[in-house]
Amino acid sequence: MSKNFRKPRVAIHSITGCAGCQLVIYFVRNKLLELLDKIDLVAAPMIKERNDEGPYDVCFVEGLVANQNDLENLKNWREQSKYLIAWGTCATHGNVPGIKNFKDKEVVESAVYKDKSNLVGGSSTLVPSAISEHVKVDFEVSGCPPSEIEFLRLMQHLLMNVEPKIYNEPVCVECTKREIRCLLDDGKECLGPIIRGGCNALCPAVNYGCTGCHGPLKSANFEQMIKLLEECGVSRELINQRLQKYAGSKFEELGVDIR
Repeated sequence: MSKNFRKPRVAIHSITGCAGCQLVIYFVRNKLLELLDKIDLVAAPMIKERNDEGPYDVCFVEGLVANQNDLENLKNWREQSKYLIAWGTCATHGNVPGIKNFKDKEVVESAVYKDKSNLVGGSSTLVPSAISEHVKVDFEVSGCPPSEIEFLRLMQHLLMNVEPKIYNEPVCVECTKREIRCLLDDGKECLGPIIRGGCNALCPAVNYGCTGCHGPLKSANFEQMIKLLEECGVSRELINQRLQKYAGSKFEELGVDIR
């Protein structure tokens, strides 16, 4: 290794979310230890007592923007980072909290909070949203959570100074590779044809239809998929609920009527 080599400064930060996507990184078995020999993990508040400010070469951000504190932290990390990576479906699409955007705000908050002055972020509460709606994002890796191979592949590419290639095939490709019988052929509900893979067809492998946790493929034929699900006996109300669940705002952005 060259004497002039400088380990890239890497940060793993979080805003509103469950922290599950971070755990994928920390549980990458012995591979993480090998990786730590090649990077300088300068900030990871979930596992480190001491965490440095930027500049960062690579900054992973998990979670969605839900309040003003989230937004301020996100903008700060963006300014400090060469590459900012949206990590997980909260960060890339708004995930389950985004369902709130399809409901009456007052009804939702009244059902959850007796005293709305105790809301996290108080009066600064914002519409749940993906981080790309607020700052420039260099790479997006969806998944609830993403798989460890996507993290390792992304870091390998960045360390080699190669443009990262984000997996962009439908879940159906992974079902085919694993020789999993198509659930749609059996008249069962499954969103696999319109959802980005990367999960190794985890749900279809146990005879459970894909519900869309990796978000939509931009090039998918959504109209035909909805028609197919209806022919399988799935109600339009349930279809809309499925599409709202993880990436509702993105489906609407792509012109799909899910109200």
